Amino acid sequence: MITVPLESRHLSAIAAIEAEQLPNPLNLRNLQELASRPAFRGFVAVPDSSADPMGYVIVLAGGGSADIVSVAVAPELLRRGVATRLLLFALAELAGEGVEEISLEVAVDNAPARALYERLDFREVGRRPGYYRRDRELVDALVMRRTL
Repeated sequence: MITVPLESRHLSAIAAIEAEQLPNPLNLRNLQELASRPAFRGFVAVPDSSADPMGYVIVLAGGGSADIVSVAVAPELLRRGVATRLLLFALAELAGEGVEEISLEVAVDNAPARALYERLDFREVGRRPGYYRRDRELVDALVMRRTL
């Protein structure tokens, strides 16, 4: 597996992973709009440079700070270190661009993701009540942040 910058050709596969893995997925059009922004940074894990992504991280960065918009891994590769590798790569790349601080939101009930972020030194700095919608239920988000 290698980690490379996200390219427009990866967006359809990312939309498919989003739809399969996340309760409020970004669709292809949303992803294309994000990718057109100057602040957009994205990274994908692929078996080789010509293959579809196995996982990805999407970030908006500017002014010395960044926000992780989305992180996901294909279901068959969960808990195999793909997300950890992606995030470590993204953090190093962003630090190299001058990003000093990075933030994210994670559902309070997403224990695996929270554990991953805590292992990578993200710390809880706030809470957003009712941030996520799952069917008819609202779920709070924890705001987590770390310095680079």
